[in-house]
Amino acid sequence: MSSKEDQLVAANDGDPVDYLDVMRGAYTNKKTGEIHNPLIRDFIDLVESQKQEYLASQHLSDDGSSASTNLSRVRVNEMVEEKAVPKKKGRLVGLARRASSYPSSSQTPYVDPMIMEELHKKDDQIVALESQNATILAQMAQQDAPIAEHKAEVAKAKRINLDIMEKMKRLFPAEF
Repeated sequence: MSSKEDQLVAANDGDPVDYLDVMRGAYTNKKTGEIHNPLIRDFIDLVESQKQEYLASQHLSDDGSSASTNLSRVRVNEMVEEKAVPKKKGRLVGLARRASSYPSSSQTPYVDPMIMEELHKKDDQIVALESQNATILAQMAQQDAPIAEHKAEVAKAKRINLDIMEKMKRLFPAEF
């Protein structure tokens, strides 16, 4: 389906196409000009009628002309994704994949607001944890200094003890 979409974009002088056009182009029989799959045909008819209803419901603009006769590509894509087309394994039937999951270079990626909110929360948590980690590392560095001093004192005491033992062995060789 993505290659079909790329073909339609190329035929459209590089302008992006909506999912409805992709479905129509992919499922239309080139010889008869008809869509043989009844599920896809009914779905395309449903979205087309809803597009017409939406356009008819638009009010006249300030200059008295009617509203635009075309919906934006993003709005049509939303209509395709939210309508009653069956989904199998998370993919939209007729598009072969969830359209917003793998945007091609000609599409703007779909951004789910709930996912974005969760990402912002996770980003905030990461910042808080990094700050906490820096605080802990600073505390550990402060604790490492006395430990290093203590280790140096212990090493010095061991040297002194070894020196004393050597002197004792020399003074009292029979005892050792």
